[in-house]
Amino acid sequence: MKKLRFFLFATLIMGAAILNSCSKNDSPSVADAPSVSAPSVNTDVQVATDVDVTFNVSVPGGYNSATASATGGSASIKSELTAGATSGDVVVTFTADSEVGAGSVSLTITDANSKSDNATATMNKTAEPAMPTKDVYASADGIGTVTWSADTIYVLRGFIFVNDGQTLTIEPGTIIKGQPGQGAGASALIVARGAKIMAEGTADKPIIMTGLADDLNGSVPDDANQTWGGLIILGKATTSNVAEGGEKSIEGIPETETRGLYGGTDDTDNSGVLKYVSVRHGGSVIGADNEINGISLGAVGSGTTLDHIEVFSNFDDGIEFFGGAPNLRHAVLSYTGDDGLDEDEGFHGTVQYALVWKKASVNESSDPRGSEDDGGVGANEAARPFATVANVNVTLYNEGTNDNLTPSNKQTIYMRDGWAGRWINSVFYGFDGPIDMERRTDKINATDNKSASCYDMWLSVADGGYGTLKIENNLIYTNNAFSNDSTGFANMFQLSDETDAALEYNVEKYLMAKNKIGDPAFGTGAQKFTPTSTDITTDVATGLASAYNASLEDAGFKGAVDPNATTPFFANWTKTWEVINK
Repeated sequence: MKKLRFFLFATLIMGAAILNSCSKNDSPSVADAPSVSAPSVNTDVQVATDVDVTFNVSVPGGYNSATASATGGSASIKSELTAGATSGDVVVTFTADSEVGAGSVSLTITDANSKSDNATATMNKTAEPAMPTKDVYASADGIGTVTWSADTIYVLRGFIFVNDGQTLTIEPGTIIKGQPGQGAGASALIVARGAKIMAEGTADKPIIMTGLADDLNGSVPDDANQTWGGLIILGKATTSNVAEGGEKSIEGIPETETRGLYGGTDDTDNSGVLKYVSVRHGGSVIGADNEINGISLGAVGSGTTLDHIEVFSNFDDGIEFFGGAPNLRHAVLSYTGDDGLDEDEGFHGTVQYALVWKKASVNESSDPRGSEDDGGVGANEAARPFATVANVNVTLYNEGTNDNLTPSNKQTIYMRDGWAGRWINSVFYGFDGPIDMERRTDKINATDNKSASCYDMWLSVADGGYGTLKIENNLIYTNNAFSNDSTGFANMFQLSDETDAALEYNVEKYLMAKNKIGDPAFGTGAQKFTPTSTDITTDVATGLASAYNASLEDAGFKGAVDPNATTPFFANWTKTWEVINK
């Protein structure tokens, strides 16, 4: 009996042990938490650039997610483990801000059991290395046929000429600076007749021309000007300078300099390429009423490529055309002290996708205008070739009021001296001066024996005029013209010089039939010049290539900026873009 009891007791003990063992085996073990290892040494990174930082991670419980944060910059996950993986590398991209000093990148890893670990990598943000400079001095021999490279800053020490037969090639990303000074001490880059400039930047690597004091990081105020001269390109195309024999000395350099002559007979002349070029803070004064424009184009021909160009904060005009037949595309002209666009001496090319940003607070002249459209000069006012330029998809945008100026000195557009061009599919906004058309009866074209003022250029052939000047399919919201009716058009237009109320009313009726007054509904910040009104994409003129110039294209909208584009054409490479995003 005792043996039986012992046997039963032993059996119970063994059973309990077995049950206990089974219970333990049924409870799975929980994996260890993740482990994250950062680089053991500081990672160097230049300010305003990025670098990849690699973290080694162990995740026994299976990878679930990663998050990154930073000080002294920003961080983003570049590559990570796949779900459930137990080890590997996670790469984080650190983008340094503009401050020299310390920074950090932290990475947190979370596993499938919601356990986590983190580690921090230390960053050393270094200054941008000083780029070597090369002084370029004025010479009667010009600069020769040379290439300026992006690894050097070129400093213009005076009037630097590319002489006839020479070619200056400028690599993408190259920076050119002009010395300060006025008169004979000014600096400018001048491409003479028969020379070429091949300045083909990119959106990522624009070519920048600015003053010596500009470190491109805020060392000069946005509205600073006259820190150097500007860019001048001279060609062999035709002008209306008949009285001078077809050639003339360009404004902005001494008249004694024979390399400053422009004009000829070849409207297809090729002076080279300007693409993604930004010209900033210029406008040195040579003498009374003789300033250097941001870019001066003297008799430049249609063989020249001018596409994606900026002029920012120039003392005088943004771009001035002196005759010629070039086709300008994608231009932004901001903070000009005088006119945004200035068209002179029989300019008969085209302008498409151009933004003029005027600010009353930075005007420097007594007659700043959105666009000053002149035909000829002096004895050449009625001379051929007429200024039959086509201005298409242009935005003239003004901020502020010029209360100290009369309406005849602050026009949205001033057409005079026989200008015979066109304004099509454009937007005029915010000016406190009218659209002004000059009428005179004392300027007679020698060939036709007809009056050749701007009014006569607008007047139809049947009524004794030329019928070339057109202002059509534009959206207008300027000079307190807010109602799309006869009152609104009377506010925004004036016939000047030899005035006549009945004739003025005839032009106003034409304008009312061919254009619309309405708010473009511009945005703010990065969308400052992007209109949202449905009027932008309605009643848009087409067939522009056949009607005016083969270089023009039908855009499907009014103004310079495509309302449906993600970003405007001047995004990321211009000073204008930087300023509106501050």
